[in-house]
Amino acid sequence: MILINKRFTVVFLLLAVLLVSWQPVQGADQLTDAVIGFLPQRQLYRVAIVTPGGVEEYVYQAEFRIDADTRQLRASTDGPGYTMESRYDGNLRLLNSEMVVLNSEDAARVGFDHRVAAYDTVEGKYVLVFYLEGKLQDTREVYLQEQATEIEVLGLHLQALLNQGRTDFHGLMLDLNAPGRYKLDARVLTEKQVQALAEQKNMAPQVKSMLENPEQITVFSIGYDGILRFFFPTRFHVVLEKTAPHRVLAYWAGSGERLRFHVYEFLE
Repeated sequence: MILINKRFTVVFLLLAVLLVSWQPVQGADQLTDAVIGFLPQRQLYRVAIVTPGGVEEYVYQAEFRIDADTRQLRASTDGPGYTMESRYDGNLRLLNSEMVVLNSEDAARVGFDHRVAAYDTVEGKYVLVFYLEGKLQDTREVYLQEQATEIEVLGLHLQALLNQGRTDFHGLMLDLNAPGRYKLDARVLTEKQVQALAEQKNMAPQVKSMLENPEQITVFSIGYDGILRFFFPTRFHVVLEKTAPHRVLAYWAGSGERLRFHVYEFLE
């Protein structure tokens, strides 16, 4: 996602995406055969982007709604800096999205006030178009053999897995800002490992309080596999409720000055 405020310009200018392996349940119908068949019909969250010291730098609302007629998921992001509407297929692969930057100073900083992204199924590519004050600024194309899923809906993938009684997550990380695809490994942390995670320095107090009750949560630790783990040791962590429907509680990645926590509060 894009984080816009006076202190930060862009966390991700394009889309960080995740290629996820999903094996449906045999014999299920078309709707429950897909990822969205294991998600609540509607989820509304307050999401705060938090520093290691616990300061909320940016707060927005995220709503996820499943349309049973189209068998798609619609995601709406509404905050003081920007709004975004996205549409996904039944397996949470991005079909299209539209972002509007609301503040002219922020738009000048990131170089656009309107961004449209869409997947071209014929040519197998994502097309991203950037506008500023109605004028075309840039067009970018990223060719993919597979459709991809934004990193921000990773929590929904894991939620769907847990609602199916599974934890076998597999995937490839693809960053549209740079070439290359990297195999991921994923594991669910034990209660002892969660407690150790809570004691790490630079842990935001909001997240630390969650981790101090490991019996109430499930924590996925996701990172690069193979030799890449020696060059990129940082793990991506996602915290979900232990009990169904396993709502998303937090996720974070990064280190040093770039470390930020996304803390979710379920509203309805």
